[in-house]
Amino acid sequence: MPDVKKRVLIAVDWFPPAFKAGGPIRSAYNLAAFLSQAHEVWVVTSNRDLDDERPLDVRADRWNTVETGATTIQVCYTSGIDKGQWRDILDEVKPEVVHLNSLFSSGFTLLPLRVLRQRPDVRVVMAPRGMLGEAALSIKPLKKRLFLALARGMGWMNRVRWHASSEQEAIEVLQAFPRAQTAVAQNLPSPAPSEIASRPADRWNIAVIGRIHRVKNLHFGLQAVLGAKASRPVTVNFIGPVEDPAYKVELERLASKNSAVEVVFHGGMPPSELPPHFHAAHYLLSSTTQENFGHSIVEAWAHGCPVLISDRTPWRGLEAHNVGWDWPLDESEWHTGLNTALTLNHAEWEAKSRAARAYFSERVQSAEAERANLALFEL
Repeated sequence: MPDVKKRVLIAVDWFPPAFKAGGPIRSAYNLAAFLSQAHEVWVVTSNRDLDDERPLDVRADRWNTVETGATTIQVCYTSGIDKGQWRDILDEVKPEVVHLNSLFSSGFTLLPLRVLRQRPDVRVVMAPRGMLGEAALSIKPLKKRLFLALARGMGWMNRVRWHASSEQEAIEVLQAFPRAQTAVAQNLPSPAPSEIASRPADRWNIAVIGRIHRVKNLHFGLQAVLGAKASRPVTVNFIGPVEDPAYKVELERLASKNSAVEVVFHGGMPPSELPPHFHAAHYLLSSTTQENFGHSIVEAWAHGCPVLISDRTPWRGLEAHNVGWDWPLDESEWHTGLNTALTLNHAEWEAKSRAARAYFSERVQSAEAERANLALFEL
């Protein structure tokens, strides 16, 4: 850990107890908790969860002391924020480094960037959180391409040190901003549980964690499971807020085509309620078209749960490590792969479960990732 403490301010649209935006919230929280072991950390965020009109149960527009284990951080949940408030916050906190999450956020990226132009002594670190990936840019593409062209032309990102969570994301940053200063620091995972539970041997439990929305490509993965040959009945548990009710109905109709596969929608829940679902699952399934880290993937491994995922994440070559599979988004590939995954005997599956725990400890929760994240904040 560094000998000299710095004052770090993190700006992010949502922060716990908000949870509906998923991975980006976990990324920001885990980073804040980790940094607080070496630095003084403040967080500025909104007092609402994603798409919620009702405020969170927090004290708004003042500093809240939030415990993160052995340390604490200061969090301000704002009911609304403007340029003047950002000036006041920066005057009060006097940070040496400001870490921005997202790229297109008006209140928590663009506004503080405008104020920080007048403060050249403050280091600015920007985490795009997957927003420069091809799949993300394909949503409202014209608006986003125009923004990026304007940002390049106006030099808005000239002082930014980019926090890429993977080598692929660093490439995406340079494609958007060819002169960008990039540093790769893998997102930090939540701690692993001390113990894992045994799973039932009379059926397969598959967990799908994330927002119920068409952009998550959930129908592809469900269709593949429905068409697979399984050695026992299958339950697919969708865990995440329903953002597109019509899409949920579509998934339910799809599931009705195979009576041997039960589909359950559990709704959204905070991360603290996820461990029992991880402990009950034999596999985590993610047919994502883009993922810059994948907190649900690494947390599955931490709980001894192998994964069935697409090749659109940083986690590749999984079969060689016996921790799951990563397949291209090709129907035949998923058909063949799931026929194997869902016909393993219990001893074969348990070997994968043990390997998943070891993989998390050795490859995910690494000292190298911690060092890279600390280095982002060196002046």
